[in-house]
Amino acid sequence: MTTIDNKSHSDNKDYDNGNVKYWSYAYLVDNIFNDMMSPNNKYVIQAKTKFHYFRIKSPVTVFEISFKDFKEDTKKDIALYVKDCKSQEEVYLKLDGIITEVIALIYKEAQPLILSTVKYMDPVWVERSINEIRSTISYKWRFV
Repeated sequence: MTTIDNKSHSDNKDYDNGNVKYWSYAYLVDNIFNDMMSPNNKYVIQAKTKFHYFRIKSPVTVFEISFKDFKEDTKKDIALYVKDCKSQEEVYLKLDGIITEVIALIYKEAQPLILSTVKYMDPVWVERSINEIRSTISYKWRFV
């Protein structure tokens, strides 16, 4: 595995050993997703509620993420990931790929709920829209 500073490293437990330079993009995606999947499923419900608006590409609809829902370790990992950003806009630009992937995972969790509420649409096209949500949701999320 090649690391941030291009040193070859074969041990996959570098993050656990206290060396915070060596963790993958997927590690942060998994941590954020696991923190957002709370017992009350508020993000799954939000995905179902806002799906129609994202599907028609509404310019005012955003996926709202509460930073309070993250565990302290996840907050530290995010802070480490964006530590070189100088503005809030740079933070959003840097986190967009990660958060977009997390929201796509949430939509996959919400897919049965969304498909069960389809009335006047073809379920195949709705499923296709869910699978293509990454391109729609990019830059359409905010921390609240």
